Amino acid sequence: MGKMFDMDNPVWRFMGKVTDMFFLTCLWLLFSLPVVTIGAATCALCYCSMTLASNKEGYIREDFVRAFKENFKSATIAWIGMLALGIFFGADLYFYYHLAGGVGTVFFWIFLVLSVIFVFVALYVFPLLAWTDADLKKTLALAFVMAFKNFGWTLLMLTSAALFITAALFVFWPLLFVSAGGIAYVHAKILTFVFSQYEWRDEGKDGSDND
Repeated sequence: MGKMFDMDNPVWRFMGKVTDMFFLTCLWLLFSLPVVTIGAATCALCYCSMTLASNKEGYIREDFVRAFKENFKSATIAWIGMLALGIFFGADLYFYYHLAGGVGTVFFWIFLVLSVIFVFVALYVFPLLAWTDADLKKTLALAFVMAFKNFGWTLLMLTSAALFITAALFVFWPLLFVSAGGIAYVHAKILTFVFSQYEWRDEGKDGSDND
């Protein structure tokens, strides 16, 4: 009976993780409301998720706010640039898909490939901004290299996000309450392994564990 109330019980640990995902989802939604801050909010979400995935001690709200502030400028620039690029690719895909003739088909496939590359790279941008001291230019270069050097893991992240969203929308809608936090946590589990292969390891942005 005592084991049931033991906080190290796997059930309680699982419930604790789900609660953390819920709070992270709420924080991400709240800090994303101005829209322009989505980049900084995503950066903070990635930082907290990777802290959880690394089993480091920390306080979600305080860590989220600190990461949001520390990465605000670079993450906002990255977000605006990525949003503009995403709209550009989306408009081109729509245009060339509806353009009759061989030229339209050729350009549609060109922009489709470019869009896929864009999505692959985007998966790494905010986690790298959150977890390293690299500037934005170096972060983008690292994201591109890592997306293809770790191609299998990149596909797994993309697939897991798609499956999570599909399950939340069509199978079990309560998953929406942990959607952002859940996807970020799954990605963080993958990325902590991927990042451990590089010289900055899993020490975090400041090179030390959270207090």
